[in-house]
Amino acid sequence: MMSESPEPTTLRFSTAEWPAQNRLAIWREAIGRRVFQFDTMPLHDGPFHAETTAQALPELCFGSWTLGNLRTAVTHDLLDGTDHLMLRISLSGTPVLSHRGREVTGAAGDAILMSTTEPWVSISPSLTRFLSLRLRRNALTPLVSYPEDALMRPVPRDTEALKLLTFYLQKLIRMEPMSAPELRQAIVTHIYDLVALVIGATRDAAAVAKDRGLRAARLAAAKADIHARLSDLDLTLITVAARQNLSPRSLQRLFADEGTSFTEFVLNARLTQSHRLLTNPRWGDRNISSLAFEAGFGDLSYFNRTFRRRYGASPSDIRATMRRRAR
Repeated sequence: MMSESPEPTTLRFSTAEWPAQNRLAIWREAIGRRVFQFDTMPLHDGPFHAETTAQALPELCFGSWTLGNLRTAVTHDLLDGTDHLMLRISLSGTPVLSHRGREVTGAAGDAILMSTTEPWVSISPSLTRFLSLRLRRNALTPLVSYPEDALMRPVPRDTEALKLLTFYLQKLIRMEPMSAPELRQAIVTHIYDLVALVIGATRDAAAVAKDRGLRAARLAAAKADIHARLSDLDLTLITVAARQNLSPRSLQRLFADEGTSFTEFVLNARLTQSHRLLTNPRWGDRNISSLAFEAGFGDLSYFNRTFRRRYGASPSDIRATMRRRAR
């Protein structure tokens, strides 16, 4: 298995990028056995597909996978001697997992927990997409008394902690690895907190996890919601809170704990977006008022005032500077 690393390590590959005549050998030997320590073969003679983006951090490995027409397995001979836990979150398709004498067919959004101390088999007859985490059992045990009780018991997709964990992981996978050690450690802590809530944290650990990992994931989801709807003039605390299944007061508290407010965060995001549009040559034929509207400002005088306060120059000055530099 791709091993943990004190420095962030990222692996990306797709079998579609390899020469057809070498594809199976590279996938089975170079990737399957050497990097991830599993055996893998196509289920039938038709084409197969595999791709992943995987990242290793201290005490944690996670990644996004797509597999099709493949059987992957860890036999007794391939067990690596670690005592870790693996959580798989299905995104699409119907993979079949076998482990500890049980067989489970995955459903989109559901999660399943397995152990690295025992063999497992995964069958992907058609294209399946899933997220995978590998966690240290001894780091999770203080949060979950008996994680073994959760092995091969599907966690339903409508579990709030699971939905937030899925969102958080997908966001991290799309990002470049964090360079600051303290940020990497915060990410690891938040993920362990969310996993503990997913599989059954103890009462005391649940209280801590909700205050750390769950809050971080909720805030990240709310921020993503805001960025996706900056041009919406009806972007309010009440509408965002409703979409995130939070009370307006709870959402406001999440921002307050970060030293800001919902209103201030939205304003800064809209100012950043408007500055990006003003300095992008692709938007050079648009007038400033239309770009302000595009960024979510309905009042041009308010936009000009707050923009100058933020950047120390008017929107027209910023655009003029950009055009001079482009000559």
